[in-house]
Amino acid sequence: MPDVAAMLDLRILFSVPGMRENRAGLRTRVLATWRNEAAAIIDALRDAAAAGDAHALRLAAHRLKSSSGALGAIYISSLASSIENAARDGRIAFDGQQRLRLEQAVQQTLAAFGALDDPSCGDPGPRT
Repeated sequence: MPDVAAMLDLRILFSVPGMRENRAGLRTRVLATWRNEAAAIIDALRDAAAAGDAHALRLAAHRLKSSSGALGAIYISSLASSIENAARDGRIAFDGQQRLRLEQAVQQTLAAFGALDDPSCGDPGPRT
């Protein structure tokens, strides 16, 4: 698993007003929604792969890639992009090992996002 800098692009996350400061709990709410959606999408990836449905696999991978990328979760976005590209070519490139890898990446990404609220971590990055 890559380090935090390879997992997150805080410039993307902090480009949304209120995210840096977690104003009115915005970041907390957005990340909770993303966590739930990521879990549902990973289930959809599993179901599509089990059914041999490359189209459904591509659509689910695209959703995960886009939602993760919009939050700066670039590692997960990259993993999902690989699944999407394979499915676009008609290949079912999603198995139990890849599912576990994605689930672990989601947990580590959430931990990295959670560390943004820890004052001992120092400045979370450049302001945008």
